[in-house]
Amino acid sequence: MAGKKRVGVVLFQLGGPDSLEAVGPFLYNLFCDPDIIPLGPLGVVLRRPMAKLISIRRARPVARRYAEIGGRSPIRALTERQRDRLGAALAPLLEATVVIAMRYWHPFASEAVEALHRAGPL
Repeated sequence: MAGKKRVGVVLFQLGGPDSLEAVGPFLYNLFCDPDIIPLGPLGVVLRRPMAKLISIRRARPVARRYAEIGGRSPIRALTERQRDRLGAALAPLLEATVVIAMRYWHPFASEAVEALHRAGPL
């Protein structure tokens, strides 16, 4: 791969629970986002308790729906396939490290940055 330009590519996605046990924490992360539930100035005080309440209340019915489709969100596997195909498509042109960053579940953006660092200098 000598001579090819090295790049890092991050595919961003919302994410989804990777197990039935992850449904509650995923929902908490989702409902903590001020872009999902805008609360104005009161958000500083109300956001976390409200997200906790909603996620506890919604976790069981949402988990039942995930159980019907295999016990997890398909978004991670779909995004991993997209990552692999993009990496293969870029390979003839670039030395590309393609990673995934999810907004509400693993791998989070910080984990994607760590993966890029482990891949070496770009």
